[in-house]
Amino acid sequence: MAPALLAVAILTVCILAPRVAAADRHYATGETGSPHAVAVDDCTSERLNKMIGQTIMMGFPGRQTGDLGVEAVSAQLRDGTIGGVVLFPKNIADKAQLKALIDGLRGTRSDLPPFVAVDQEGGAVQRLRARKGFEWFPSAKLVGGNLGLDAQDVAEEIYRQMAVELAGLGFNMNLGPVVDVNTNPDNPVIGARGRSFGDSADIVSPMAAAFVNAHHAANVATVAKHFPGHGSSSVDSHRTLPDVSQTWRDEELDPYRRLELQGLLDAVMMGHLYHPRFSDLEGLPASLSAKAVAALRSADGLGFEGVIVSDDMEMGAIRERFTPEEAAVRALKAGTDIVVFSNIKRDDRQFGRRIHRAISDAVCDGRLSEKRIEDAYLRIVRLKDQLKTDTLPRAW
Repeated sequence: MAPALLAVAILTVCILAPRVAAADRHYATGETGSPHAVAVDDCTSERLNKMIGQTIMMGFPGRQTGDLGVEAVSAQLRDGTIGGVVLFPKNIADKAQLKALIDGLRGTRSDLPPFVAVDQEGGAVQRLRARKGFEWFPSAKLVGGNLGLDAQDVAEEIYRQMAVELAGLGFNMNLGPVVDVNTNPDNPVIGARGRSFGDSADIVSPMAAAFVNAHHAANVATVAKHFPGHGSSSVDSHRTLPDVSQTWRDEELDPYRRLELQGLLDAVMMGHLYHPRFSDLEGLPASLSAKAVAALRSADGLGFEGVIVSDDMEMGAIRERFTPEEAAVRALKAGTDIVVFSNIKRDDRQFGRRIHRAISDAVCDGRLSEKRIEDAYLRIVRLKDQLKTDTLPRAW
């Protein structure tokens, strides 16, 4: 964990490039080298603007360092408009190309190293595909199906190979493990795709711990997902909002509880799910609700003090009701620390600046407090400091 003095030092050296009047033209044209999202005469300070940037993780178009989309996102990392990127298949051709791309992204001279993240679960969800020259890994269902005495050791060895490949390419965050309990095998997004380790917390928890331990040994942070539990849903949140009011059960929190007790929860991903226990209003996703955050943070809940990450804010469960700007502000206000936008369909090279501006405006008009941004920032700095010092914890 970063000492308080280090956090203060980081804050005091933050300098942002001012936004000029032609920013709207830059948003529309996607020019690289465009000015920062926040105007110098806005109510937000340079320090606050830098903190806002750390709360944004963005997908981007392009594969080569000279591509316009890559140049644009690199500029946003460099000037602090965003704090991390997520890579998708459209960004990946082969090992040599991918390593060169990530080296360029991580080489941007920003005050804090960026998160460079990917969804690499194994099975149906692995962005690094064997056909492009990467290692193949089995699904969580296959890994969890090994019920032998050495099951956890076998799982850790599988995920050690996964984590070593990720770290060697330059990734420092894997958006996994999936800790959903497979209570509905016909679930189109979890059970049917083999993404759950099993149908009980007793199977899921040790396999998830093996996944996290293996990644920590390679100095790769992990994000347990999808809180409060996607395993019982009957619809795909990529398309619409799942209502798990009648199917969700308390056991689905157990993997989070057990990982937290072992000190293995770096970050938790909020799912786009509806359940009155975790939603502030009827039909409002947990990912936009303070109730869900309270269930994670409170002493009588899980007592989790790490980073909370949103699921992709452009999925159907959110997109059908909220603009990207509104979704970002609502998620941060509820207590999420990092909002994630895949930017897959729009391929907007300046989308990070647009989201930064929306958050800045929300602070200026009072919808979002500076304290909420600062709390998120300090949690993010703590995790990034663990990566810088190779001090992610291991349970055994």
